[in-house]
Amino acid sequence: MMRIFSLFVLAFFLSGCATNSFEVLDINALSSDKDNNGSFKGLERIAETAPDSRRNVRVNIIYLHGIGYIENPEDAPLANAFISGVADAYNGTVEEKAVASRCGRDDENEDVKIYNSIQITDTKTRQYKTTLPGSTLRLTDLACMDRQTLKVDGNIEYVIYRVFWDDIFWESLQAAHVGQDARGKESQGVLASLRRKYNGQLKDKLVNYGFSDAVLYLGPAGEQIRNAVRGAMCSAALDASGFGFEEQGASVNHLDICQIAALKDLETDPFAFVTESLGSKIAFDIMRDAMTDGRKNIYDEMIKGTQFFMLANQVPLLSLSDISETDRVIPEPYTREERPTIIAMSEINDFLTYELVPFYRNLLATSFREEEGTFDMMSESERNRLIDILGFNIIDMRVEFSPQVFPFVGGFVDPLFAHNGHVKQPEIIAYMLCGAKSGQLNVDGCRGLSSGALQGKNLRRKIREDAPLPPLKGEAAARNAK
Repeated sequence: MMRIFSLFVLAFFLSGCATNSFEVLDINALSSDKDNNGSFKGLERIAETAPDSRRNVRVNIIYLHGIGYIENPEDAPLANAFISGVADAYNGTVEEKAVASRCGRDDENEDVKIYNSIQITDTKTRQYKTTLPGSTLRLTDLACMDRQTLKVDGNIEYVIYRVFWDDIFWESLQAAHVGQDARGKESQGVLASLRRKYNGQLKDKLVNYGFSDAVLYLGPAGEQIRNAVRGAMCSAALDASGFGFEEQGASVNHLDICQIAALKDLETDPFAFVTESLGSKIAFDIMRDAMTDGRKNIYDEMIKGTQFFMLANQVPLLSLSDISETDRVIPEPYTREERPTIIAMSEINDFLTYELVPFYRNLLATSFREEEGTFDMMSESERNRLIDILGFNIIDMRVEFSPQVFPFVGGFVDPLFAHNGHVKQPEIIAYMLCGAKSGQLNVDGCRGLSSGALQGKNLRRKIREDAPLPPLKGEAAARNAK
């Protein structure tokens, strides 16, 4: 009895360390020597750069999913939480299943195909040799992209282009390697059924459908995944300029559609990018390639001056695969206005995410540089020189929101939710819409806060301009107490 009582007391004590509420810990900029001092525009203020401000304000968003996403009509649709969260911020409503879960399918009847989508293919059928001599896997299709339109607050319109690549690559390449170990779409696999329930779920979500995506991307097929997204970007740019999916055709290869985009005089509303997990690394690599290939194309126009909202990014971790004995090309010099900005939003308890500002500072401090001298990060001119070398701005938004896994035990929170729960947080949606100014939510003139209360499926919390600061922790609290 005493042992049980002691365990209860210990669990209760540990629960004091827990957090079930949303908290912004820091908003840091690589260009600043001060913590919690970062600034970025937000989607509404990107809209202000539209060519003709007299008409409806439209923001085009390329939405890239991360590891472990397989199209399944039974699951929550891709980007549904994001679209619902944006609608909530404008005091609007979106049905529970706001968008079709399968690309280009009717919301109410998944068997009915609708014409808000396009198929991106390769220029030829790829033949991949496997570890079994004489055995070949083939890949022709690359991605399906559809268009979801959300009209909010009078003249503001968000057009979300969802890019689905995961299910195609799973069926073509990954299932042949690890499919025997995973639960099938229709019925559970034999090996999977032998596992304990939660071990089996973690194996599927993190490894079979998750890590296998990252491993695939780091291999030869990674170029085809990038081509899938490049083709989708060109198709979206054409669609946004008035040359819609029906005119483009039901299926286009990535090279032809980008050549068509290059030949047309396109004028579109601005584009932004929302990426999750592995999708962040894919977008990062495409951005880097566009800025270093020495060619002017549609990718350059789409990334100039834009923002990449990277949720649970994997850039530092997967950049280990980029180390090479060949020199890295410095991006062509963009003006300050043309320079893209990465806003990395990271839950501090996510196993797979590494923040970008500490990453680049640590890489700078622990690596050898050919040029004489070192970067003095306390000097504004030196920090600007580092940004020039990278070619883009970096903002880290460090947050905490994941709930406890075990009641009364605060030392462990849900790692999966920490990785994929960002767009379910109304506060994060508010920052994505309104931006930040000197480390604080930029509420000035932002219509995305017009509802007064941000509503979510599990949360309803008012964001105030004069919200109290979070309590000081650790060394900062000790200094303040003296």
